Amino acid sequence: MARENCVRAGIAAFAGGVILLYCVGRILPLPLLWIILIGIGSVPLLNQRFRYPAFALCCLLGGLLWASWSASERLLVQLPATSDSSVRAVAGYRCSLVSPGAYDSLRFDFCITRWLDTKSSVTSQRHTMPTPSQGLPTRLRLALYGADKKLDLPLRLHMRVRLKPPHGSINPQGFRYETWLFRHGFGATGSVQEWQAAPDVECGLHCYFHQWREQVARSLGKAYGKLDAYPMMEALLLGERRYLDADDWAVFRATGTSHLIAISGLHIGLVGLFSGWLASRLLARVPRGVLMSRGRRRGVVVVSLSACLCYALLAGFTVPTQRALVMAAVAAAVYLRSRLSGYWTAWLVALGCVLALDPFAPLDGGFWLSFGAVACLILLFSGRLDAPGPVKTLLQAQAAATAGLLPVLMGLGLPAAAMGWMVNLLAIPLMSFLLLPLLFVLTPLGLISDPLLHIVAPILDAVLSGFLQGLAWFARVSPEGFRMGMAEAAVLAAAVIACLFPVGRMTRWALASVSIAVLVGQWGLKSGNATVSHPELWVWDVGQGLSVLYREGDQVLVYDTGPGSPSGYSAVDSVLRPNLRGLGVEFINTLLISHGDADHASGLGSLLDHMKVGQLVTGEPTRLPAVRAQGIGFDPCRAGTLDSAGAIRMELWQAPGAGAGNSRSCVLRIFKGDVEIVLPGDITGDEERLWLADHRLEQDVYRILVAPHHGSKTSSSENWVTALAPDVVIFSAGYRHPYGHPADVVQSRYRVAGAALYNTATSGAVHVELLGEGVRVSPTRADAPFWITPPPG
Repeated sequence: MARENCVRAGIAAFAGGVILLYCVGRILPLPLLWIILIGIGSVPLLNQRFRYPAFALCCLLGGLLWASWSASERLLVQLPATSDSSVRAVAGYRCSLVSPGAYDSLRFDFCITRWLDTKSSVTSQRHTMPTPSQGLPTRLRLALYGADKKLDLPLRLHMRVRLKPPHGSINPQGFRYETWLFRHGFGATGSVQEWQAAPDVECGLHCYFHQWREQVARSLGKAYGKLDAYPMMEALLLGERRYLDADDWAVFRATGTSHLIAISGLHIGLVGLFSGWLASRLLARVPRGVLMSRGRRRGVVVVSLSACLCYALLAGFTVPTQRALVMAAVAAAVYLRSRLSGYWTAWLVALGCVLALDPFAPLDGGFWLSFGAVACLILLFSGRLDAPGPVKTLLQAQAAATAGLLPVLMGLGLPAAAMGWMVNLLAIPLMSFLLLPLLFVLTPLGLISDPLLHIVAPILDAVLSGFLQGLAWFARVSPEGFRMGMAEAAVLAAAVIACLFPVGRMTRWALASVSIAVLVGQWGLKSGNATVSHPELWVWDVGQGLSVLYREGDQVLVYDTGPGSPSGYSAVDSVLRPNLRGLGVEFINTLLISHGDADHASGLGSLLDHMKVGQLVTGEPTRLPAVRAQGIGFDPCRAGTLDSAGAIRMELWQAPGAGAGNSRSCVLRIFKGDVEIVLPGDITGDEERLWLADHRLEQDVYRILVAPHHGSKTSSSENWVTALAPDVVIFSAGYRHPYGHPADVVQSRYRVAGAALYNTATSGAVHVELLGEGVRVSPTRADAPFWITPPPG
């Protein structure tokens, strides 16, 4: 027993060591870790009493060492941040299906087999492939712009590509694309400049696997591609979500059913259970003299795991499916041992195996949600002697998973769907006993016979469309997803799960009272914005665009909402709303939109739908059609003092007689003690001259400037820079954007004027705190973990 406990402790310590790396966010020197590991491993040679603690510590260090080495190796094959944007030639194969993207683009993953000579064209390089370069990316995330969406892009290719190091927006809250790229092993992103089919490219097992999936996807699309529900069908069968649009994902998020679309433990488990049940029924007909009980069990496991493996391969053998496959294998091992106990041991073994095979798993939210959900179910059901009925089991399991995952969701910065528990109570059985069985049984029939296709296609379309319409209805009537603090979520989760145990009535009432108290404290007593002790300015990292937050006390001003794209992306949903929630902002006192350009005013409808706003001002009221359609009016920008509460003094200005676009930008000036903040929008040199003529500038103030027009050469004239003489200049620009903002000549002017320069493209969101003893500027990238490129010098 002591040995088994020691093994369990060792597995837990190894898993903790892997996870510890991502908690610390820094890679310790590998030689140092080896020295410590060897030193601790030698302790039992001196004193046997410490052998168990030493073993646990060695396992902890072993996990940390394994994760650190894996991360170091992955960083070695990333395109360096100092690399230029020159065109490079590569040969290889697509290691994903092609997805439609924004701006008439096609998106796909590309696995490199060789780096080619860039001096000649693609067509002349087909037989001049030098030795593969070392220390360069082996996997790319590429976009092909201006391509026909129906283009049948070949699998094996020679291409000329313009690459960028892995990069994404970095803000305190919200999705971090750079983390996603590192987690999935992309060494660079880029765009395709030229391509040609290359059947002579070496194609190994991995390449043939993607070729097989391509053929399956092509056959599926040819047969069922015209169905309205085809995007859902492809997602459930192949794990490909390329045709699901922003509206679909909004429905899944609002109903808490995103996990039903991402093939993971639920789907693999259902396939394993169904195939295992079918195998057990067939093997039961075999005489016992031919096949004994142990043989039957082995047969069931072989069939079940084989079915799980086939489904995982069909779904692309992605990381979630690999994780689910490992958990299924551990469950099969428990079944073979014919033991009803040891579920926590099985959970630990699965956890250790997943982290040993994939040490990057802790960067994936699905890792925490899947293991968290299983842990909740084990906690609730493993120690019970009496089995509740099926309906009661389903209700208790859903309640335990919903409550138990609340702290996980809050820790990941994700909202909890208000009606998710109710929707999943209906959706999971429907998915388990109707949708997936119908898909697995009927889809192959339509592929092998055209007459059968005309019969099964309408059935599948009706079932899947009905399911989606039901989710859409729940999404329309569901309140917005909620968030709470980690402590409140943990208390609520513990109280709800404890209520599900067979406890006394008084205990259950006491636990229910705790749950109600937490909810009342969360929503009933909470009102207004969180208060800050010092005024602060946030210039968010929104790419090529602008969004700024200024707040003092509980007063909040938002200047511009950032860019959006035809794909459904908006900085409001991805950056502004998550970070406002993270800061405790529930009400925007003043929303000021400098002008109507898309990189400053996108996502307004979403912001006004989800946030309460007081005063609305803009430089171009007639250029906000989405807001006008909602019957919401903006006040025009008028020169003078802007109404504000507290000690904030704000002044507005707009160029008289300006035309449209950049020249109509509403300029905001904020005064706080001896600090002055200037937000000029996209004014050009002409408007700068007029602004300077209308304003008197104090010389003994600390001036913070968000550079006009992202640092364009058409703005930040010499007179403007000299007159303002800013102490801090912040550029809000896209990383290596084609516009080239900020221009070198502009940066040079501000440096000569003595300003400290920050660029959101390389610094991430810039946080400026107006402290009593001075001003503190903090770029978010400076505190980012090791897998995110730090700000330059």
